[in-house]
Amino acid sequence: MGAYNIMNVLRALQRDEAAGYAKAHGDDDEESLKQEVKDDLQYYYVTPLSIGVSDCFDEMVVQIPKNTTIPTKKFETISTTTFDNQDGTVISFYQGERKRASDNKLIGTLTFKGIPPAPRGVPKITVCVDIDAKGNLNVSAEDKSTGREVTMSIPGVGVEGKLLSRVEVEEMARQGEKHKSDDDEFLRKVKVVKAMKEYTIVIRENAAAGAYSEKAHDAFMDAVGKMLDEFKEKAKDFGLEGDKKMCKT
Repeated sequence: MGAYNIMNVLRALQRDEAAGYAKAHGDDDEESLKQEVKDDLQYYYVTPLSIGVSDCFDEMVVQIPKNTTIPTKKFETISTTTFDNQDGTVISFYQGERKRASDNKLIGTLTFKGIPPAPRGVPKITVCVDIDAKGNLNVSAEDKSTGREVTMSIPGVGVEGKLLSRVEVEEMARQGEKHKSDDDEFLRKVKVVKAMKEYTIVIRENAAAGAYSEKAHDAFMDAVGKMLDEFKEKAKDFGLEGDKKMCKT
């Protein structure tokens, strides 16, 4: 609903409550009762739309859901590498209700470089998403192993009418409802492709580590090659080829 509509609803409730109380008790001083109710009423701002990040297959990973009371702060430790010895990553932040990140509004990106060489999935970055009382989005990403930190601030993300108008917010919410079935199908395809990718990588890594006999090794590597071809073809068919660097196999 957003802060604008919520505050209007609360004002309407306060008027109705005061008027009803006055009639029930025969009190003619309706204005004073309205003021009493107003003094007791607390107003809360909420995020008009969800805020999240995009993964390498363009899936929107929500970090702060729509209608979260602000101020709010969320910490999350994420794996930032999808292949061995990856030395950098880009974290893209979006606002909206669609499941495909690129169907939402891109509000900012953080470029993180200097990740120490390590196997895929090992480096971890702690991301802090903070929306202050004025609706400003403050994001930080820190590599705990090196102490390196990057930050970004975007004004007005958490308050309707600043970064986005009320009309734009309502339209984006409608789009989320309108395309729900399409988004559900998109998530199903992403799940299939991610499972195929993960399975082929695990087999390849086990084979490279000598987990299989010499005879089985050749057979497994041949199977991995065929599965990788199938994975790439399936991703192409689904329109989920992903970022060539971030989704590298």
